[in-house]
Amino acid sequence: MTPRYNFAMTAVRYLCAVLLLAGLPWGPVLAGKIPVAVDLQRDANISRAERVPILLVYTTDYCHYCDEVKASVFNLIFADPTYQDRILLREVRIDTNLDLVSFSGTVTSHRSFSKTRGIRIVPTLEFLDGAGTPISPPLVGASIPDYYGAYVDNGIEQSLRTLRTRQDPS
Repeated sequence: MTPRYNFAMTAVRYLCAVLLLAGLPWGPVLAGKIPVAVDLQRDANISRAERVPILLVYTTDYCHYCDEVKASVFNLIFADPTYQDRILLREVRIDTNLDLVSFSGTVTSHRSFSKTRGIRIVPTLEFLDGAGTPISPPLVGASIPDYYGAYVDNGIEQSLRTLRTRQDPS
């Protein structure tokens, strides 16, 4: 990926964030919607087969920072075709009892899964391999809004490098 492309994607995300924060509805119009996690075992199989990391975005209904970063960063990433072969993006709602198949294949809830993984602050991002093991440091909290998209991109790039280096026998 070229530096020019990275700059353009970052600029688009920041522009949408500014428009969204200014009260204009352009962010959601341009964006897709992050899929809510349903079957992490299936996602893990896809991750291993396609050699892409899994990015779990932990959120709650009452977290306005979660809504902001979903609209300004994650919905755009999910809608961007260039990310389709680079990341599996899933949302885990830590304040719900939605059913979730864990990486081991057991049925649990979003709330229980989050507690098991020690998630207490939202938004939290986990960059994982196909076994559900972290491959890049988590991103906890909303951090500095101006740089959040860059932090996410760095986490994705680091995860891809780690995963593909680990799986590349050469």
